[in-house]
Amino acid sequence: MTQINAQMILAKIENNEIDWLYEHFSDYFQEVSSYDELKKLLKSYNAIRYKNKLFKHIQLNYREEYIWFDEKMATGISVTLNKYNEIIGFVLTPIKNIKGIKNIKGIKNIKGIKKSKCYYTIPVQNAWFVYAGGENELLNHHYPYKNQRYALDLVLTKANRSYHGNPNLCESYYSYNQIIVAPADGIVVKIIDGIPDATPGENNMKHPEGNYVIMKHANNEYSMIAHIKPHSFKVNVGDCVTRGQFIARIGNSGNAMEPHVHFQIMNQCNTQFAKTYKIKLINGTSPEKGDIVSYTDDNMILKNKFNFATKFKKLSSNMIHIFKN
Repeated sequence: MTQINAQMILAKIENNEIDWLYEHFSDYFQEVSSYDELKKLLKSYNAIRYKNKLFKHIQLNYREEYIWFDEKMATGISVTLNKYNEIIGFVLTPIKNIKGIKNIKGIKNIKGIKKSKCYYTIPVQNAWFVYAGGENELLNHHYPYKNQRYALDLVLTKANRSYHGNPNLCESYYSYNQIIVAPADGIVVKIIDGIPDATPGENNMKHPEGNYVIMKHANNEYSMIAHIKPHSFKVNVGDCVTRGQFIARIGNSGNAMEPHVHFQIMNQCNTQFAKTYKIKLINGTSPEKGDIVSYTDDNMILKNKFNFATKFKKLSSNMIHIFKN
């Protein structure tokens, strides 16, 4: 397979080069994605897009993802390649209900996002990779759901990998069994425990959050940390906690493709009816998919490296065609 890069992929998309794109789909991706579907998708996309700008180059676990947004934030593109340089993920989508995005020159930030009143730290120590986070669906798979919209997923990585050894074992993942800490002072109001860790790649849809803890903070704000390792809690309901206190360990319980931290701030304790706030971190950082964010004592450090990012939590195995005729 010929080596391909971001500029080449974008040019083929913008020029409606269907044959070239389909030829570069992996064998499996061709089986689940029709040529005619790709043709309709390109036609619909190119009819509404503006000039595109590369936003992220994502590298993790031998996969690369390129994300583009157009200059008017009307559309977005995500293309994922495997280690053989074949396309295994292909998303062209309009950007709906966008509230603004950072770091693209010439694109205006739109205000109006409801932010938390309290300031928080990430609930893990040291440097973590932002697996999902941001203000549209290409950056944050939680975005379509009000009760998760501004959640962050964090993973621990080393040399652009989230695991070593057998990927079917929780213990192979760097995030697994890491310490979870309280993101702010508060009171523990709910704990769910006893749900076993799932095998990485398999989901427990019956209990999507897995084991989790909810803490109440000032200004009637609630934090939720999910996918916790069973029987690892160091706190009980009713306990007062301080920011940075050891409360549990990371697991892979619930609807989790691999061990990671799910962290969100809500307006109520009921996770089904809650609305999430965009999390204000202590030094004003706003992590997005692909950033590395660090927690060191009282200092939050955000590192936004253009060549660092990650795959979606759930990498689509089919083209997503959500344009309507």
